[in-house]
Amino acid sequence: MGLDIGGTKLAAGLADEAGRLLAVERGETDRGATPAEIVAALAEMAKGMCARLRAKPQAVGISYGGPADFARQTTITCHHLQGWEGIPLGRMVAAALGVERVVMDNDGNACALGEAVFGAGRGHTEMLYLTVSSGIGGGVIIGGKVYRGASSMAGEIGHTVIVPGGPECTCGRRGCLEALASGWSIARRAEEAVAAGRQPGSTLHAMAGKITAQAVAEQAEAGDGLAGEIMVETADYLGLGIAAAVNLLNPSRVVLGGGVAKAGDCLFLPLRQAVARYALAENAAAVSVVPAALGDAGGVLGAVALALA
Repeated sequence: MGLDIGGTKLAAGLADEAGRLLAVERGETDRGATPAEIVAALAEMAKGMCARLRAKPQAVGISYGGPADFARQTTITCHHLQGWEGIPLGRMVAAALGVERVVMDNDGNACALGEAVFGAGRGHTEMLYLTVSSGIGGGVIIGGKVYRGASSMAGEIGHTVIVPGGPECTCGRRGCLEALASGWSIARRAEEAVAAGRQPGSTLHAMAGKITAQAVAEQAEAGDGLAGEIMVETADYLGLGIAAAVNLLNPSRVVLGGGVAKAGDCLFLPLRQAVARYALAENAAAVSVVPAALGDAGGVLGAVALALA
């Protein structure tokens, strides 16, 4: 079983050892709920699914949307929900579901492992994964295994400062990659561009006050000039962050997941150019930058991969 806890959505899924999903249930995250209440909601979702399928999970993996202490199987914090500091999430889920083997990790690591085992990273033992949505997370695969670092915080590429003194990030610092290229930052930059009167003929002006990253990407794909510029800016920021990681780790594949990564060529074409521009030529030549293959099931299947690891 894979459980996915995000800042806006919850999901639970049952899969076999080959990663074939047998059932999935999704719901909204109650941002005012306590961790215990959210675990109870997930457990109810999972138990109902098991009852319908007459199945009992042999192991449970948890993809958690925030920094996690893998060794202790606890949360560290959450940048999008309150009250998640030092929560023994693994033990709570084990007790709620009556399952002995429960493995939790942050969503970047979980999704990285899911893509390495079941998705776009298959065949690549050295891989970097980024999830680009409401925030930016990441995971590093070295030698076919998740690299977690000294304090389980490896892969936090979204909080790499790429513009010192830049916009404030959810972590409290300024100029992080997340503050410049995540979904909310794309929407913010689009609103700022409209307020500044850039390209008055752009369709984005009619959306002022309610622009979303999805709308920017859709308009860019449709040929809107201002939206296209914003996506190129986004790709350039992402390219800076990815190139730094590519120079450090020399992976053969970079996989992008999350809502923003669904933007298509308006993101990936300038992004590949940016990575080639900012990374060492030898490292850039060795790496391919591709969209994630698991789509909306990435969190659940990443959690399944954790349970199987």
